[in-house]
Amino acid sequence: MLTPDEALYALLCKYLLKEADSNEQRWVNTWLQANPEHPVLLASLDKLLRTAPEQSEAGRMDTETAWRLLSERMELQEGSGGRAQRGMSDKWEQGGGNGVIRTRWMAAAAAVFLLISAGLWYITHQNERQINYNGAQLVKLDDGSSIQLEPAAQLQVLPGFGKKDRKVILKGKATFDVTTDAFHPFIIDLGNQAITVLGTRFSVDNSSQLRVFIHSGKIKVTRQQDSVILTAGMLLQEDSSKQHYQVGAHIRDVETRAVVFKDTPLREVLQTIHVLYHINVTADAALLELPVTGTYTGEPVKNVLDAIAYSTNSNVINKGADYELRPQD
Repeated sequence: MLTPDEALYALLCKYLLKEADSNEQRWVNTWLQANPEHPVLLASLDKLLRTAPEQSEAGRMDTETAWRLLSERMELQEGSGGRAQRGMSDKWEQGGGNGVIRTRWMAAAAAVFLLISAGLWYITHQNERQINYNGAQLVKLDDGSSIQLEPAAQLQVLPGFGKKDRKVILKGKATFDVTTDAFHPFIIDLGNQAITVLGTRFSVDNSSQLRVFIHSGKIKVTRQQDSVILTAGMLLQEDSSKQHYQVGAHIRDVETRAVVFKDTPLREVLQTIHVLYHINVTADAALLELPVTGTYTGEPVKNVLDAIAYSTNSNVINKGADYELRPQD
């Protein structure tokens, strides 16, 4: 069984290797804020982790040998300015029981050395294994891409990421900022459909029915034999039967329902309103090609339709939950 010191260092190594789950990450973040010396200790451990001998193999050395090698490395770092490690060690040795504390530190340090060796094996083989992320957090991938996960989201980075392609599996809602790499397409597996990216920023909500908004760039959403190309300002949404996609355009921000129309045919405007507000708006065929210009942010749909009706010389007819635009007499 690990001692408290060993358990702490094991958790810190796990945190540095990005293997900690969301609860463990929160615990370490709280620990870092509890004492100004804690970040110093973590930085020292991170430096040891990054510079440990590549030839070391987890579990191969006994505790005494592990401590001797780690001690030599710490003394070497101390001679080149590693006062943080010395300060922490001196502090632990103050007050009675120096021998006991020193022994516990040696045991903990030896455990850390073995964990570092295991960490090197992990780093070497991490592209050959699946990495899972759960809950709200910012995930930074090796290719420079970042993914902001929402609270209920689940992300799996598949084995071989970055070799042939960059493939992940998403459940829930997340915002992607993908680094451009034409030779290694970024693929998001959504189960029965997929998104292929070359480099862009976009949001995906795969909680129930798929909803994708493009902040910049271009992506392709694929389902079986069907595919849709989306560019900046476009919002894709599945209909309730999940038989086809609905796509709106000219959207500046989904959360605030900010849209900008400039000589946009009424047909496209009504399609965007349908996707953004989840309502159906029909119009007389004579109106559908009329140009619409206007900027709206956070407006109720009735206000938007009244403004459109004024510019197209039409009337808004309320039909229950839906609306209709009819030419004025």
